[in-house]
Amino acid sequence: MNLYPSRINITRLEKRIHGVGASMKTIRVAQIGSGFISDVHVRSFRQVGGVEIVCQHDNDVARGQAFCAKWGIRDFVADYDELLKRKDVDVVSLGLPNYLHHPFAVKAAKAGKHIICEKPLALRLDQADEMIDLCQKNGLVLGYAEELCYLPKYVHAKGVADAGGLGDVFLVRQHEKHGGPYSPWFFQADTAGGGILMDMGCHAIECCRWVLGKPAVKSVYCQADVFYYQQITKLDDHIIMIIEFETGQLAQIESSWTLRGGMTSWLEIQGTAGVCYADLLQNGMGLRVFSEKGYEYGDFPDQDSTKGWHYPDWEWLWQNGYPHEMTDFVKCVREGGTPRESGADGRAVLEIMIAGYLSAATGKKVMFPFKDPGGYNTPVEIWLKARGQL
Repeated sequence: MNLYPSRINITRLEKRIHGVGASMKTIRVAQIGSGFISDVHVRSFRQVGGVEIVCQHDNDVARGQAFCAKWGIRDFVADYDELLKRKDVDVVSLGLPNYLHHPFAVKAAKAGKHIICEKPLALRLDQADEMIDLCQKNGLVLGYAEELCYLPKYVHAKGVADAGGLGDVFLVRQHEKHGGPYSPWFFQADTAGGGILMDMGCHAIECCRWVLGKPAVKSVYCQADVFYYQQITKLDDHIIMIIEFETGQLAQIESSWTLRGGMTSWLEIQGTAGVCYADLLQNGMGLRVFSEKGYEYGDFPDQDSTKGWHYPDWEWLWQNGYPHEMTDFVKCVREGGTPRESGADGRAVLEIMIAGYLSAATGKKVMFPFKDPGGYNTPVEIWLKARGQL
């Protein structure tokens, strides 16, 4: 079933804008991983002209084979090293737990494959540097999968600010909260690298940097705690961060796994002559449905989630910016150039997150240029040590 029929004409328009047509080179993608975000990547790539998902890999053979059957992917490849030898693979799309981003990306770069890597880019700055350096030396595109910077509502809000509609922008706020992650590995320091800051705080950080034109950071202040999931994890489930930039502008971030009753995601841009609010999820983007029995349709997998009043997200993939993200990445692979969100941006976000954990550990602002304290395998260890939990 095509869940996004109204996107057909827009996709054709994008083909004309990007100069692609029947003679364009097909970009062949290997999807790595079988979780939620890998579903999103496959669906998004299939919204982009001239892209083929040729194979998939997962360390769990049964799960990987089921993923391939679900999405009609021709080949499941059990050995990642063998997959990288394939000449029909141009791109690897990494939808893996955080701790696997670096080793899988390094192997791909050495094999000459372009990479789009889910957030966070890596768990340490030296890992991020290795990924970036290898891709630069081998002439490869390293895309950082930060969809908020492609989200149509947020792109429009930034456009209003860039056009001078708000005067001089001095504050950007981004808040994203929900009831907790969808997979157990998010609660473990060795696999996730940190809690909510590494999971959703990274979105807010980069969104604010991007809105302001990615200025240099002057200081980072962060408060972190675990309020709801104490029986499950030691990792942070709620953070508040203030970033001061060299321009004098501020970003204020709140990210949380503690919200009961759904999810919120919104952006606010304040200037001397106006303000702009962009609410991603307000009332399901305008749809209201009441169903006594519930139903299975679109992105709702079961009837229970659709019983009673609810507010469906129509064209969820498109509204969340994922096809736009992949269109930009594929264009850079095909034609050359740097994606809007690159490996360098992923590194900048990682540096801010590490500074955030250091600030939360000391209760003080962390000044930039940042001096990495080292001595950790995952960023959250800095904070856990200060709490006597490591």
